[in-house]
Amino acid sequence: MSQKHKILIVEDDLVIAKNLQMMLKKMDYQVVKVLDSGEALLGALQQEIPDLILLDINLAGALDGIDTAQQLKKTFDIPFIFLTALSDRPTLERAKITEPQAYLIKPVESEPLRNAIEIALYKSAKNSETPAKPTESHQESFFINNHFFVKAKNRLEKVHLEDVLWLEAKDIYCVIKTTKGQYVVSHTLKKLEKQFPSASFMRVHRSYMVALESIDAIEDNNLVISEQYIPIGKTYKSDLLERLRII
Repeated sequence: MSQKHKILIVEDDLVIAKNLQMMLKKMDYQVVKVLDSGEALLGALQQEIPDLILLDINLAGALDGIDTAQQLKKTFDIPFIFLTALSDRPTLERAKITEPQAYLIKPVESEPLRNAIEIALYKSAKNSETPAKPTESHQESFFINNHFFVKAKNRLEKVHLEDVLWLEAKDIYCVIKTTKGQYVVSHTLKKLEKQFPSASFMRVHRSYMVALESIDAIEDNNLVISEQYIPIGKTYKSDLLERLRII
């Protein structure tokens, strides 16, 4: 059974928020939270990261929806769709700078909302699975001769690339699982994906990147690595099978 996409709503009109919830439920999406301010959203994202945010522009409080989107993009890589009753040119000019996935005018109808969500989620998945392009500059690389250092309590520990089994996204952090233990680092999986060599590592799920050499087996829609099950996302499976040597 496939996991439902998680959507967070930021809307300060209770009637509209309730209507959005009902529409999303009928579309088989999971509404993880309904919030009424930009400040509440930025706080909530420290606990849980949704797949998509529906963000009202005309929010009460210090931050309107556009201000909130600007703050959001500084830290998170989460697609969002603007909802607004405002269709004037100045609002549109402010909004488009934040690069929303869509801009829907209220009252929002079910079919345009469904289409906008599907396109936003598809684009997000495609962006996540696009392999990092090789670069000649190593100025920002984490690696020195196939190893890197991570903070572990009050010391820095050397991690050899060959010891890494997988990486797992945990909100705005990442867990690096190795043959000797695990480390939590304050980088997103998307950023780490650009650093790890694409010849040896591959994104197999929106939350996982694995070392191809560490794969012991594939069972249904899961990888088996060191007796642990790692889910394979639908959009990643065909590319994964192409990379593996199957006879």
